[in-house]
Amino acid sequence: MNESWRLILLLVPLIAGAIAIFFTFRLNKRYRIPFVNSYFFYLVFLYIFGTYSLAGSGILEFLLIRMEVDPEVIHSSRLYAIFLGIPFIGLSKFMFLRSTREFFNKKQSPLFIILYFTVVLAAFVLYGIYMVKYNYSASGTTLNMLALQRWVFCGFMGIVYLWAFLSILFWSRKQAPIAKKFIRTFGACYLVFMVLSVAPLPIEQLFPFSRNLFIMVFLSLHLIPIFFMNLYLDKTREMDDDSKSDFETRFSEFAEKHEISKRECEVVRLICQGYSNQEISDALFISLQTVKDHTHRIFVKTGVRNRVQLTNMIR
Repeated sequence: MNESWRLILLLVPLIAGAIAIFFTFRLNKRYRIPFVNSYFFYLVFLYIFGTYSLAGSGILEFLLIRMEVDPEVIHSSRLYAIFLGIPFIGLSKFMFLRSTREFFNKKQSPLFIILYFTVVLAAFVLYGIYMVKYNYSASGTTLNMLALQRWVFCGFMGIVYLWAFLSILFWSRKQAPIAKKFIRTFGACYLVFMVLSVAPLPIEQLFPFSRNLFIMVFLSLHLIPIFFMNLYLDKTREMDDDSKSDFETRFSEFAEKHEISKRECEVVRLICQGYSNQEISDALFISLQTVKDHTHRIFVKTGVRNRVQLTNMIR
């Protein structure tokens, strides 16, 4: 019965993680926003790491124990499974940091990208070399390596999520209230996620059940920030729809008041969207001179002298 529960506790977070990826995929397909797209890939890479390196090694351990394999071999299999998952955990954290920057329309600097992946690659190579040498050393044991692995993982998690949260606090100061509330709640969720994920690891040797708790949190807790993300995106879309509706009302009143023709309305719409004369010509399939003639008549009818004044009349 105990073994069955252990297996169930390994499978449940896998299902929860898959559900989180599914909902994020739907959000990404629905809204096509860069930060949602990066967040989706963050979950995908995290799920690969969690499935293969964490839950996979746990299931393998469960099977090897039933086969009465030497405990040292079992611990070694866990070491190698987690080692091979390092690239995926590195990619996932990079996509998370990228997602938080994209929310504020900021791009990752090339220097940061180079440094980040250089560090991840160096850690992967050095850890692999050290792991092989440590396993063959007379004084070392795989349990010590697993302990070291846990502490390195805790430190990496702490640096990434704390850095992201502090960045969110700094960048969100000038955001609109609804955006500020969402992104700060989102960041706080991941601070809690980091703490709850890291807390069981140091006591794994004393309480083996804590590893199952860690995997549960690691793959399942993302459903909470996804819920807030869904609420935020739905609300902002409603606001955008209302804004478009208000613009259409103002535009209709503007066109009727100044007796703007149908073709002139098309030109005005494109002017409001920031199109140049040449771009308007290409979009409406009319000559550049015709665009200039339409623009001149619109200026005369409305009494404005430039595009900025015209746009401000409607907005």
